[in-house]
Amino acid sequence: MERTPEIFDKIEGYLSHTLPEEEIIAFEKELAANPELQQEVEKHRVLHKTLSDQDTLDFKEKLMQISTTIKEEQNNPSAPTSAPYWKIAASIAILLGVGMLLWYTYINQHNNTQDLYGAYYEPFPVEDAMRGNTNNEEMQSIVKNYAKGAYDSVAAVLEKHPNLDNQLQLYLGNSYLNIDQEEKAVSLFKDIKSSGKYYEVAKWYLSLTYLKLNTPKKSIPLLKEIITYNGAYKDKATRLLNALEKNR
Repeated sequence: MERTPEIFDKIEGYLSHTLPEEEIIAFEKELAANPELQQEVEKHRVLHKTLSDQDTLDFKEKLMQISTTIKEEQNNPSAPTSAPYWKIAASIAILLGVGMLLWYTYINQHNNTQDLYGAYYEPFPVEDAMRGNTNNEEMQSIVKNYAKGAYDSVAAVLEKHPNLDNQLQLYLGNSYLNIDQEEKAVSLFKDIKSSGKYYEVAKWYLSLTYLKLNTPKKSIPLLKEIITYNGAYKDKATRLLNALEKNR
């Protein structure tokens, strides 16, 4: 969902109970039907709670006092110099304040990235050809377990096969994604060559893997490549790229 000033103001008005009654009714109807808007409202609620917490307010006030004292000493050479331990404590406090801000920024970016991953990720489907033409009993078991989401079992079996075809590499890579072994998934998706028919699919899942690893900058060039490739994943890649660039 695009974060426009209008949406920001409407959410803030809704949470502060300053919207007219008819706008509240309309907003709540939209909220009930829009999961992305629900997430945005929840983020605003969390931020309100954090900023209104008394310990946070006290800490902010102390930071302001410390900052003012240091500036006064710097601007007035004749003022008595504070003890060294006071300056050390002040520096630590200011660093903590900056750290809190950076941490909140990181968490917000991380949440946005994970939201996008959750919105766009779907396991690579079991293809009809694989379902119907599998005579090998072990392979039938792999296909069955993958289709029902038993990814641990799929990974345990496929890891023992030294020469997987690209299709099975995609099944194994997706299994890794679902059992939190993303680095193994990266290696598999990278291994699928441009000459094969699954190259675009591999690039798509590689871009999603980087999202799950919270490294969206690595996803962007892959998405641009997919768009240029002009295949089945072009539309999804375009939408995801636009969403990532709005969050930068």
